[in-house]
Amino acid sequence: MPRFYSVLLVLCLSGCYVDPYTHAPTPAPTDWYHAGWEDAMAGQPLRSNLVLAHLHNDDKVDRKAWLKGYARGQDRICDSDFLYLLGLSGKRFPASCETVPAATSLQSAWQKGIDAGMRDGTMR
Repeated sequence: MPRFYSVLLVLCLSGCYVDPYTHAPTPAPTDWYHAGWEDAMAGQPLRSNLVLAHLHNDDKVDRKAWLKGYARGQDRICDSDFLYLLGLSGKRFPASCETVPAATSLQSAWQKGIDAGMRDGTMR
């Protein structure tokens, strides 16, 4: 029986072996357009290059591409009908929509959704 445990111990320990010559994969470069689009769609506010570099672990921030993607994401999320539905479900107003020219009317549409959700009890 002790022989069985010693074999089992050797098998368990050999399963933990890491080859020191294995190289870590090289991360792909950041797709700054897509990163900007995702930030806008997630309702994130505008971010500085320092914050972007830190979040994506990439010092070579392509601000122009990020802003282009962010604007495209704003076009998608900052829609009065969509914001009404966000309000209706009790979600917060996206910070990415606070800087668009029609922010006041968009916030009104969102507030109407909040009010309707509170009135009808549909808000979760």
